[in-house]
Amino acid sequence: MTVAGKIYKTHNTPSQLEMLTDFSLESAGIAEKDLRKQVLAAVRKAGYKSKSSPSSRSKSTAPSTSAAKTTAKAGSSTGNGKSARKRKRDDDLNELLPSKPPEEGDAYGSLEFHEILDEEVIKTKYTVVNRAPIMMAWAFVVAERQGFGREEALSIASVYTEMNAMSKGVSLGIYRDGQQRGMEASRTGSQPYVELMGRRIPLYQTASAQWRALSAGTPAAPASAFSYITRALRQTAPHIVGALRLLAASYAPAELNTKGFGLYAEFRPAAGGWGERGEVRCDNILGLRKPQGTGGEGSKSEAIPSVDTLVKVDAVDESRNLEDRPTDLKEPSSKKLKREPPEQDEYDAALDDDALFADFDLSTIP
Repeated sequence: MTVAGKIYKTHNTPSQLEMLTDFSLESAGIAEKDLRKQVLAAVRKAGYKSKSSPSSRSKSTAPSTSAAKTTAKAGSSTGNGKSARKRKRDDDLNELLPSKPPEEGDAYGSLEFHEILDEEVIKTKYTVVNRAPIMMAWAFVVAERQGFGREEALSIASVYTEMNAMSKGVSLGIYRDGQQRGMEASRTGSQPYVELMGRRIPLYQTASAQWRALSAGTPAAPASAFSYITRALRQTAPHIVGALRLLAASYAPAELNTKGFGLYAEFRPAAGGWGERGEVRCDNILGLRKPQGTGGEGSKSEAIPSVDTLVKVDAVDESRNLEDRPTDLKEPSSKKLKREPPEQDEYDAALDDDALFADFDLSTIP
């Protein structure tokens, strides 16, 4: 009776009893949790079940209403014979997959040396370094002058420097003799190659139709060559590479390829031993330029060749191989094997010698 007296004034109709909750009982002063549960259970047992509030009913009916509208729109569009959205040709493409093979520069960053081509600025600059980075930088500039791209030229320069370092090491006894064999492309094989300053560098074409130089069967990464040059030349890289580019621009591509190593021998570091450092001055590099008007930068008689004409493939000459074969060799003549009659055993021989059926004409037997 105490509980009934507390909730009688606020919940005295069937609709209000249906709205009775644990919170309303606690607000009415019924503090015991078990007692509140008993009251709610008795009210539900009497048939007064709780109903959702108007706000919750509106929320629950909102999605169904929107779904009904969507279904109605879809039905109307289908009834007209037109789809709500046409499927495009590239709908099944995965946007997360790359559209082309990644470039080396995209993964590493920038492969630019930011060369300074102002002669007045660079002529006073110099660096102290060993020969390998200077050779690699010069081979890179020469390869670009021949028509190769930035990444292609860096890869070729890396393998070119490795070949020369291996040959020099063998001559000094640092590497064992014969270790340098097989690095250059074969003269009788089908391996693509390019001739750069006296070296036959094997090449490999990537999926993006770019060329990479091969070292022991593995493509040389352009980023490795770029990193090696920039780390060795440090802050003088823009000046040294800029001077090398001005020197290369004063020669025609074919002439530069022929005289390239001789020019390198003129400005390379004057090192006394293997791996020792020497001074490289930009004014010495610029002093080796070919005067204008003598077939170099100012001459238009020879344009930069296409890369397709630089890459060569020496196929094996089958006619030459046939000529080298000995002429006294004869093809074996085809002979028919002589068939010998089968051997007769003693029983067959005894039947042949028996004259019992000699007087009979066996052809008349049906």
